[in-house]
Amino acid sequence: MESPSERPRKRHRNADASTAERPSTKQAASKGMACYTLEDLESVEFTWTIIDGQLLALDGFISAHPGGSLIQRAVGTDASSLFHAHHTSDLARAVLAECLVGYVKQHRVEAQSLRAELNKRIGKYMKPETPAAEAIAISMLGLFVVWCYFVYVQGFFWLNVFTSWFWWRHLDAGLHAVVHGDFRYSLILQRRLLQVYGLLCHHMLDHYQGSQSSLSQHFEHHLFTNDFRKDPDWTVFAVGRNWIRRHACNAWQPYNAWQVFYWLPMRCLVEPVTEILTMGSTCLNGASQMFEAPAGLDKFTDRLKDVMSWWIEAFLSPGYQGAAFLLQPTGRAFGALLLSRAVAKLVLLPFAEVQHFLMPDEMSKDEEFVLRQLRTTANLRLANPVVRLLDFLMFHGDSLQVEHHLWPAMSFIHLREVSQVLKSACKELDLPYHEVGYWEAYGKVWQQVKEHAEQPE
Repeated sequence: MESPSERPRKRHRNADASTAERPSTKQAASKGMACYTLEDLESVEFTWTIIDGQLLALDGFISAHPGGSLIQRAVGTDASSLFHAHHTSDLARAVLAECLVGYVKQHRVEAQSLRAELNKRIGKYMKPETPAAEAIAISMLGLFVVWCYFVYVQGFFWLNVFTSWFWWRHLDAGLHAVVHGDFRYSLILQRRLLQVYGLLCHHMLDHYQGSQSSLSQHFEHHLFTNDFRKDPDWTVFAVGRNWIRRHACNAWQPYNAWQVFYWLPMRCLVEPVTEILTMGSTCLNGASQMFEAPAGLDKFTDRLKDVMSWWIEAFLSPGYQGAAFLLQPTGRAFGALLLSRAVAKLVLLPFAEVQHFLMPDEMSKDEEFVLRQLRTTANLRLANPVVRLLDFLMFHGDSLQVEHHLWPAMSFIHLREVSQVLKSACKELDLPYHEVGYWEAYGKVWQQVKEHAEQPE
């Protein structure tokens, strides 16, 4: 049976041409542009990035970038895939021309025939026309405050057990969305939402945002989806005694044969306890650090902000519920927390694992980024309208992975509609498009656990 990448595709030329040369030294010189080698770029005195072999100087533009701090991810690296995933307009290309200072000699770049075709079809969904996403996010945060009152103050036990999974996922997805550039109708509101979601889901901030000097683990996951050599979801989170995913570097161990019997209680009961203890330890360690002599006022202030962020999450997050321990009997609060975490682990299991079912035998360096994403990413198919509404209010955090990986900055408002456009385009162009049903995902998880339990021959 032929693989999707081997099938003939329609209506887009050169889709199989994976690389192309940028202008030669002679061509660049004729345009009055300098040619650089990668070695030259180590000593240049301006902030640079590379897009499709073009060398761009970003000094003076970073602070004015409409997408905010996302541009920091492009500094000092080839940002071609990043640029094409976030920009579809002619205006963005015009800005490139203003920043162009030269070309990178012998730089090989991906052909973008598929990207250009798909961007043309969904371009109108990239720019927010109304503050609808912001209004929904603010309204949901207001509802979260109400939920906290009923659960932490009034002690509604079963409301806590059966709904905290939703708020746990909403807060994580809110941070995920704003870091990727959603809620950008107003940059002021975007910054405020980043601050709020960054407090309520502080333990995931580094994972999603990274630092100015390096890509975040989450963005690396976007670039190298399901490449077990490079995707942090495999190289970091699947290393060790993972109950479902086992990294290729982990040799089979005898205990793997027994995981089919104990993986579910371990995931639903033991893992939450260890996560709660880890959060408590982090908060106490942070508090103890406040008594250490700081190197300066700035470092002390940064340390204080970080420690306060951990404590705020520990008190208010549905995953830790520290406020309930202050306002409710300890046994009742602890019982509700453990039960709610167990329910969350079960309900959200398909969301967490749907993106890890498509493990290619090998990753081709010559394959166009769009096709690689279509081959290795899957959506969670949700048929029930109530479930689809809840998923929408969780900002489609993990359900519409295909569209999100192709256009990370697209607002969650449009992802469902774009999924229909993309599905139609993939059918027309004979491209792969994967969906996994919610209940089907449980079956696939169970199959993975059984496969990991089998001793290799």
